[in-house]
Amino acid sequence: MLSRLLKYEIKATGRIFLPIFLALLMFAGITRFFSAVGPEQWDTPAFIIMVIYIMIMAGMFVMTFIMMIQRFYKNLLSDEGYLMLTLPVKPWKHIVSKLLVSMMWIVISGIAAFISILMIALQKGDLTKISAELSVLYHQAYNYLGASLYLLSIELIIVLLIALASGILIVYASIAIGHLFNRHKLLASFGAFIVLSTLSQIFYTLIALIHGSTYFPTIHVSAGDFISRQPLIQGLMVYGIISSVLLCAAYFTITNYILSKRLNLE
Repeated sequence: MLSRLLKYEIKATGRIFLPIFLALLMFAGITRFFSAVGPEQWDTPAFIIMVIYIMIMAGMFVMTFIMMIQRFYKNLLSDEGYLMLTLPVKPWKHIVSKLLVSMMWIVISGIAAFISILMIALQKGDLTKISAELSVLYHQAYNYLGASLYLLSIELIIVLLIALASGILIVYASIAIGHLFNRHKLLASFGAFIVLSTLSQIFYTLIALIHGSTYFPTIHVSAGDFISRQPLIQGLMVYGIISSVLLCAAYFTITNYILSKRLNLE
């Protein structure tokens, strides 16, 4: 059933995001065309196209954020909630499906933005130069770190994904808490977000004080020190991942509990 929810969510949101991505890439291509033929010949059209491109870029990220909130609120906490939550599906599956799809579109939005910037900025031969520089950088990093480079890369990707999930889940939890109130639900959701964010920062600060004060003052930035401190740095990254996962679990548990036991759709 989770796969069906994912399929439905992707289909419902794809109708909005795919045209935005196509429009972004299209206007990036047009901007590149005007840049190639010479902006002095097409000064006004080139400026207009660039403005439209920037507006689409900004609108894409704003729409991603709005859709993340709107899909969760509309499907589960508005009148549609009566229908969605009467399906033979556990509330946690609804949360997971919306979380995964939101993460997917955020990542794709970043990739689309990056590709569009490359389409405009890259000149002839730049791609070859960048590839060569990246190859040199990779070999230098591998010479310093060895096989640990792959482990650190995987850990970094995990950290980024968990941070993304945490950012989405705290919004879900805040909205769910806000809907425990009969009045001023939007204001209550905003207040819940501030409280949860503050508590999360206190949690991270305590973790840093407990586990970081002993180690960080002795860590230097030179390559040799970095190599010698690899086990410690990897340990800190793992502990950071675990701490972030615990916060994600807390946000998820709050949201799931409210949807399962304390839902207020009035």
